Amino acid sequence: MPAKPADRIHAHLIDVQRLGIDQALADTRRDTQHADPAHRPAMEQYDRDIWLVERFRALGWDTSKLHDALPFQVVDPGFNAILIRSCLDLAHLAESMGEAALAQDNRARAEKGLAALPALWSDARGQYLCLDRVSDALIDSASSAGLLAAFAPIPRDHAARIAATIDAHGTRFRVASQAPDSSRFEPKRYWRGPVWLVVNYMIADGLARAGETRAAAQITRSSLALIRDSGFAEYYHPMTGEGLGGTQFTWTAAMVL
Repeated sequence: MPAKPADRIHAHLIDVQRLGIDQALADTRRDTQHADPAHRPAMEQYDRDIWLVERFRALGWDTSKLHDALPFQVVDPGFNAILIRSCLDLAHLAESMGEAALAQDNRARAEKGLAALPALWSDARGQYLCLDRVSDALIDSASSAGLLAAFAPIPRDHAARIAATIDAHGTRFRVASQAPDSSRFEPKRYWRGPVWLVVNYMIADGLARAGETRAAAQITRSSLALIRDSGFAEYYHPMTGEGLGGTQFTWTAAMVL
């Protein structure tokens, strides 16, 4: 039986500790110098991220090797949705410039991605989920990655379910990056619950394109309320609207523009 993702990565933490990376990071982490450590990734998570970076470097950043040589192999619906939209946008631009072959190539890539996306859908969660490539099983973590899939031209019934799922979160501010009823939910912890305006923008854009205009407008109003109440923070508490992480973030400001 394949090991669980957490078990596979945990086994490699031995290497991190043996190499002394743990202590070095404790001394040099810059993210906890400009933001409350309670808002940033826990050290255990940070160790895992650094191990992956070290592994990438050891393989010369060669994507043909990285794809199959890492213990962390997850198909993310949010990143795939962004790729699909990017391909469709490039196809549109290429067509307008008379580059028919380039347009066709990017449209084919988008169609291939759209054909694969339904395999990540979860009726039980009312959203898309990440896939563990090793076990070939969906990862039962209702994060905003599965809501961000709406950025791609997904089926309208799935867009409607995603809108309903966001409603069911029941948070004062939208969109929480982890379902509030999840044991993984940490409203102040990096990507474990806070609201990110860059994600809000893409979810709202996708829902509006799918005809879910009410849900899209609610996300937009909520996002602007966060700015009004807490300024251009890196991310926000989904219940209180408190600004978290860094302050005066330009990508937050860009989303407002």
